[in-house]
Amino acid sequence: MRITDGQDIPRMLDQIGADVKDLRGAMQDVGESAKLFFGGQVFASRGGVIGEPWQRLSPDYAAWKAKKYPGRPVLIRRGLMQRSFHYRSTPMSVTISNSAPYFKYHQSDEERSVIPRRVMLKMTSQFHDDVVGIIANSLIRRIKSRIV
Repeated sequence: MRITDGQDIPRMLDQIGADVKDLRGAMQDVGESAKLFFGGQVFASRGGVIGEPWQRLSPDYAAWKAKKYPGRPVLIRRGLMQRSFHYRSTPMSVTISNSAPYFKYHQSDEERSVIPRRVMLKMTSQFHDDVVGIIANSLIRRIKSRIV
């Protein structure tokens, strides 16, 4: 927008205000980033990157898994749970979920006797900072496009 009179600045600020209320593109970027983070870094670090290191497999289950699925790490047989992170975005929010039917048993903080808790989805300060960065960069780009 080119400023030519006193009305241009309020108009520009109104447009920027509308931009701030519709962060659809940024929310989609956050969702994609979340899928990569939770399905990638969390699995590669076996929960370490979110401060929730996963327990080792029990000796009996580890032996069975080594025969049936050689070389597969904890929580990965065929990779379904790792690939099942999804997101739904709105102009102002993102919801991250995992559609694998057994995800809830590993993620849950319910008392357990058989399956150990192995957290895969957790907001950390690192991921929070990434989200803030994505949103801030989106807003900066949009504001710059309004004033150039």
